[in-house]
Amino acid sequence: MTVVGPELDAATRARAVRAFQALPAEDRREALALARQGRRHPDERVAAVSWWYAAAVLQPRWYHRVPVVVPPLLAMLLVVLAFAVDAWPLALAGLLVLLAGAGLAWQRASAEPLLRLMRPADASAGE
Repeated sequence: MTVVGPELDAATRARAVRAFQALPAEDRREALALARQGRRHPDERVAAVSWWYAAAVLQPRWYHRVPVVVPPLLAMLLVVLAFAVDAWPLALAGLLVLLAGAGLAWQRASAEPLLRLMRPADASAGE
């Protein structure tokens, strides 16, 4: 099941992304690595910024609820149809669907552990 964050307004999402990007690269990498291992970052500030970033990235939108296998299957279908009807735009659409699906899969894989583990005490104030 896909994990999605709480609904946030545009200003809060922008602040969360900027705050995460303002963290030193080492802190960002460490937060992601620890979250993948099932552990919280020891610095509560980094953990809180990481959680708000993940909540901003994983908004409750329809494309976050689509199973990860759907875009590659759709891309394959489009490529097969492109060869069957000799229409290269369908193959191009299949490639675009595949790239978009890969981007979403990477985004989920990196942000979901942060959203699960790094929830700060003040997170309920933003919901």
